[in-house]
Amino acid sequence: MTTIWDIMEPDPDRVRRLAAALVIDPLVATVLINRQITSATAARAFLAPSLRDITPPEIITDIERAAERLAGAITADENILVFGDYDVDGVTATAVLLEFLRDAGGHVSHYIPHRRKEGYGLRAEHIERQIRHRGCRLVITVDCGISSHEAVDVAAAGGIDVIITDHHEPAASLPDAVAVIDPKREDCNAGLDHLAGVGMAFYLLIALRRRLRDMGFWKQRPEPNLKHLCNLVALGTIADMVPLVKENRAFVQAGLATLSSRPGIKALMDVSGVSPRRVESDDVAFRLAPRLNAAGRVAHASLALRLLTTHDARRAARMAKTLDRLNTRRRQMENMIADQIHQRIAAQPEILEQHALIMAAPDWHEGVLGIVAARLARAFTRPVILLAQNGTHARGSARSIAGIDLYGLLASCAAHLEHFGGHAMAAGLTLPNDQLTAFTQAFLRHLADRTGPQDYCRRLSLDAEIALSQITPRLLDQLETLQPFGQGVPEPLFITREVDVESHRVVGGHHRQMVLRSRHHGNGQRYQAIQFNIDPDQEPPAFFKRMALHLRWNRWNGSRRPQVMVVATDPETDPRQP
Repeated sequence: MTTIWDIMEPDPDRVRRLAAALVIDPLVATVLINRQITSATAARAFLAPSLRDITPPEIITDIERAAERLAGAITADENILVFGDYDVDGVTATAVLLEFLRDAGGHVSHYIPHRRKEGYGLRAEHIERQIRHRGCRLVITVDCGISSHEAVDVAAAGGIDVIITDHHEPAASLPDAVAVIDPKREDCNAGLDHLAGVGMAFYLLIALRRRLRDMGFWKQRPEPNLKHLCNLVALGTIADMVPLVKENRAFVQAGLATLSSRPGIKALMDVSGVSPRRVESDDVAFRLAPRLNAAGRVAHASLALRLLTTHDARRAARMAKTLDRLNTRRRQMENMIADQIHQRIAAQPEILEQHALIMAAPDWHEGVLGIVAARLARAFTRPVILLAQNGTHARGSARSIAGIDLYGLLASCAAHLEHFGGHAMAAGLTLPNDQLTAFTQAFLRHLADRTGPQDYCRRLSLDAEIALSQITPRLLDQLETLQPFGQGVPEPLFITREVDVESHRVVGGHHRQMVLRSRHHGNGQRYQAIQFNIDPDQEPPAFFKRMALHLRWNRWNGSRRPQVMVVATDPETDPRQP
């Protein structure tokens, strides 16, 4: 697979002006400008995001109507049900609403469907079998509902109002709900498309709290501090891989600082090896979120919800250990499916002549297909759709690569699908087994019409060229102020050239520690480096022509030292070697 190394080249005058205005290293100014942050005002807002600066909720279409209906339900002691999704975004959104509504004295319960038995989203059968008998007069969906037309109609016929909060792409028509809060609906100009489902639920609570304040409601009871919910909002936002910009940046920064204040999250941090002293977005994305997601993937998401909402530290510790075991089981399932797919490709290499991998099998566990699809999409640089066949239907997950709109492609194939939803990079879908061949052909045809060879090249987007001698404590401190990193705000990636490897050793089975030295720059200083997920049986060259790297502090036992995180290399035989 061809890898293209793209070095961004911002206007040098802009870099100098921004560096001077903020008194920062020109390399840091370069990174900011590469992220389209070009003015000192925008940079200061980026570096110090504040909840005080978020977009006001009233400009979100339908949110005032939703807040009024919900406030009425609370004051009238109506039974309210929060209908959530089974991933971390949906579970945290459910937890956020439950905690606030209970603090407000609301009569509230929840329902999260079983991933394998029920599938995604609010359906008519949920109204008839799970909600009606509870005596609920109001249902609020979180992280789902934008395509639940039939369910909303069935609810209305039974005297049940529905408020939808979602962030997924809507169809041409919206459900006939009391309120539909989705920043992606055509008539919503709030500019909040970057929010996760939990972010939309949080915005509803901002509007609701103010509505109750206007009614004098908080004169009778303490007004909740919404900032205390930001740890849940941060968790769901990072886990859902939405861009960490604007409001999301404020939510995440406020929330990361208080993650360990919740007994459930603290227990999960303990089993995950995450130190509460300094929690970063990577800790959430790669340690906490997978364990929370494991509940919905291989068991039921209610376990994750109970963990997040418990106040009992001992109970939290037991649940966290259970989630850790489920996560181990989840990894085993993923590896089994990935191995089967690699074996199929090895036996039929012509599969890779297609610009998408579309595969189905009856024995695959639907709950882990999204993760496997994401791994394969990265490995083969193409969209991947994996389906579990069960009876007459196939249901599964799809993942894409940058620049290829997965949701748009599925919409073009809607005639073959029973249900689909998602966004440009990730989606879920259901179709009859007898439509699988026709769907595959249609998807590949539409994909070929919309893409060219350049769309399937692996690209490294490099912020700047750097000599190892430029790595200083001041630079590392300033790079750290750019956090949190994540979708939309990638960690700075630099290129350096002409690097000698003075020593190396394999650690943890599949990672390589190295001591590097610049061949032509500096005073011979050595730099500690690590490269993850390498082939332990392959010796590294003694010299690299060029290297793509992140720069971080390596903290351990109260001390810190610079560390080079090697992302990619371009080796060249050292001419001095035989």
